[in-house]
Amino acid sequence: MKRLDKILFIGLTLLIAGIVWAIATNSIGKIEWMLLLVVVVIGMLAGMIQGWAIAQKELGKIGSGKRVLYVVGTLIVFVVLKVTLNIMVPSYLATSQIGIWMSVVFAIGGLFLGRALYSRPVKSISMG
Repeated sequence: MKRLDKILFIGLTLLIAGIVWAIATNSIGKIEWMLLLVVVVIGMLAGMIQGWAIAQKELGKIGSGKRVLYVVGTLIVFVVLKVTLNIMVPSYLATSQIGIWMSVVFAIGGLFLGRALYSRPVKSISMG
């Protein structure tokens, strides 16, 4: 199994496990599901930015320092957005320990999915 296939598998596994966990929890309502969806989407965007930075480093367009800056900076911005979201919309996900861990599972799953989806090979069309 290729490395990106493993990353995609881990991301999908985390999201499926998170969905099963959320369904098994009685305290998850519409607001919590929307927050989890937002966390996954933001996580996917962060993962795609990280994938872009890694690809740019492999192509020699940026150095190791900039790659680290993009990867770590993306994680910091992601955590800040997630905490801000929890403060602005207080819910079960922000007030209970189980909800916080569930949200973390969805966030990490989104990061893995974004990383795997960015790096999928894109077939280019040659002109002549």
